[in-house]
Amino acid sequence: MPSNDPHSFADLEQGRIEHIEFTFDIDFDARSIRGIAVYTIDRPVEGSFFLDLRDLKIAGVHSPAGEVDWTIDKEDAVLGQRLHLENLDAQSEFAIYFETTPDASALQWLTPELTAGGTHPYLFSQCQALHARSVFPCQDTPSVRFTYTADVIVPAPLTAVMSAERVDVCDGKELIASQGESNPTDAASPDGRSAMTDSTVCVFDMPQAIPSYLFALAVGNLAAKDLGPRSRIYAEPEVVDEAAHEFAETERMIAEAEGLFGPYEWDRFDMLLMPPSFPYGGMENPRLTFLTPTLIVGDRSMVNVVVHELAHSWTGNLVTNATWEDFWLNEGWTVYAERRILEILDDKNYAQMKGALRRKSMFEDMKLFGMDSDPTRLNYSQKGIDPDEVFSTIPYEKGAAFIISLEEAVGREVFDPFIKKYIETFRFQSLDTRGFIDFVKKELPAAADAVDIDQWLFEPGFPQSAPALESTLLDAVDAAVSAFTEGTLPAADAVGQWKPEQIELFLKNLPSRIGIDDCAALEELFGLKTSRNNNLVVAFLSKALASGYEDALDSAERILSTVGRMLYLKPLYRALVEAEWCKHKARDFYDRHGASYHPIAKGGIERILKEAGL
Repeated sequence: MPSNDPHSFADLEQGRIEHIEFTFDIDFDARSIRGIAVYTIDRPVEGSFFLDLRDLKIAGVHSPAGEVDWTIDKEDAVLGQRLHLENLDAQSEFAIYFETTPDASALQWLTPELTAGGTHPYLFSQCQALHARSVFPCQDTPSVRFTYTADVIVPAPLTAVMSAERVDVCDGKELIASQGESNPTDAASPDGRSAMTDSTVCVFDMPQAIPSYLFALAVGNLAAKDLGPRSRIYAEPEVVDEAAHEFAETERMIAEAEGLFGPYEWDRFDMLLMPPSFPYGGMENPRLTFLTPTLIVGDRSMVNVVVHELAHSWTGNLVTNATWEDFWLNEGWTVYAERRILEILDDKNYAQMKGALRRKSMFEDMKLFGMDSDPTRLNYSQKGIDPDEVFSTIPYEKGAAFIISLEEAVGREVFDPFIKKYIETFRFQSLDTRGFIDFVKKELPAAADAVDIDQWLFEPGFPQSAPALESTLLDAVDAAVSAFTEGTLPAADAVGQWKPEQIELFLKNLPSRIGIDDCAALEELFGLKTSRNNNLVVAFLSKALASGYEDALDSAERILSTVGRMLYLKPLYRALVEAEWCKHKARDFYDRHGASYHPIAKGGIERILKEAGL
C-alpha cells in the first residue's frame, strides 16, 4: 500500500486519521456547512501534518496543547489546496473549525422546485473521487480509512441521513437543555445556541472504517419504508411507495451475495432515492447507497444497479483500491460480482447479455479515448489527471473480463474459494495493483501462469484472448439486427417478449445512421416516446439525432431538462455536437438546463462543448 497518493497532498508517513467527530450545521440560505471536526491520528504527530482541501474556509485549528499554527501552502488545479499544520507537538488529537463554500464540488444544493415535493430544499453530497476535500479537511485518499460520529443540525422539519447508523434524532432545544452551558455546536453556528432552537439534530455513528470518498450526507424532506430486517429505502414522501415496490427484492439480493462472498459486514443495506440531478446510477456509500430515480420504471427491470452497488459491499467498500490508478480493483471486481449474483437471480443467459451490453459501451469509450491511449489501460500513471476526466466503463468491463479470465483458467471450484480468501485477507484494507498481482501469484499460481496479467493490466486496448460472451438472448438480437440491415423491421409480437436489455442492444447495434422513416417506425415499435426506461430512449435518440430525425430534438430536451445522470447526459450532448444539423442546440440546451446538473456532470458536459468549439 503506497504511503503517498498522486491525487492527495497527504503524507501517510506523518500518520493516518483513525477517527473523526463531526458537528455539521446545515445552512440552506448561505448554501454552506459550518463544521467542527475533531481528529484522532494513529500516532502522536511530530512536525508537520498535511490535509487536503478544496475551497474550504478554515477558522482555526486547536489541539489539547493549545492553538495550532496552520497555512495553506500549496495549490493545484486537480488536487485543490494543502492545509499544513505546523506545531502539533506530539499530539494525536486536534480540532479544525471550517466552512464549505457555495460551490463545493461535492455538494449540490437544490431549491424546492427541483425536488419531487416542490416544498422543501434538498442537499446531497457526492465525494468520489476527489470531492470529500471540499466538505471537510481530510487525507482524501482511499488508502486511509477512518470511523466517525456526527451531530448534524438541520432546519426543521427536514431530516438528515448519512453513510452511518442514525442513533438519535432530537429537537435542537432538547440538545441545548441536555448539554447545559457546554454546547459543542456554538462555534459552528454564527448565531450560537439560538440557531438550534428551530432545528433538528440527527446523531450518527459509523463504527466501520471507510475511506473519505465513501462519506455521504443528504438532507431533505425524507420518508422511509422497510424492505426487510436489514434494508430500508429513504425517499421523498411523494415517491417512497413507488421506490419500495421497485426495490422489494433487496433482502434476497443480500442473501445471495452472502452465499458467494461471505458475511455482509456493514449491519444494514439502506438506500436513498436521490433527486433527478444525481449524476450516477448509484453510489455505494456503506449503510446508505445512493440511487438515481431513473431506476424507477415500474417493472423492476433496472434493479441490476442495486445488485452492483450491493456487490461493492465486498469489492470496493470492504477491499478498496489504494489509489484511483487502481480503480479497476473496485469496479472490475464489482462487475464480476454483480454478474455472479445476476446468474442466481435470473440466469446465465441474462448475465451474459448484460456483459455484452456493457462491453459494447466499453468499446465506445475506448474509441473516444483512442484504442492505444492510456485510459484504455487498467493501471497507468494519473499524476496531474483528474479521475473524473477519465471516468469510463473501461475499468468496469475490462476489469471484469480480466477477473473472468482468471476464473476460467482454473474453474469455479478453485476460483470461488480464492474469492473468499481474497476478501478475508484484505477486508477493511486498501490494495494496489501490484499487491493484487502478488496475491494471485501466491494463491492462484495456475491462473497467473495461464493468463497474461501484464497485458490485461498495463497494456492498452482489449486482449483478443478475452472470454467470449454467449447467450441465446444475444442470438435473437443479432438476427434482428441482420434482418434490419436487409430492410426488415423486427416483428412486434417477437420484440414484445424481449427483455429491455435486448431492445437496448438492438438499438446500439444498428448502423450509426438509419433512415428517417426507420427512426419513426422504431420509435413506434418500442414505445419510446412514452417509455420510462431512459437506457432505451437514449440509445435510440443517439442514432436518431445522427440520422437527422428532427422529432428526436423534443425527446432529447425532455431528458436533458429532467435528468442529471451522466450515463444519459453525455451521450446526448455528444450526439448533438456530432450532428451538424443540430450542433447549435447543444449549447442552447445546456444554457437552459445546466443549472440543475451536479457539478461533476457540468464539468463533463462543458468539456464536450469545449471540444466541439461551443
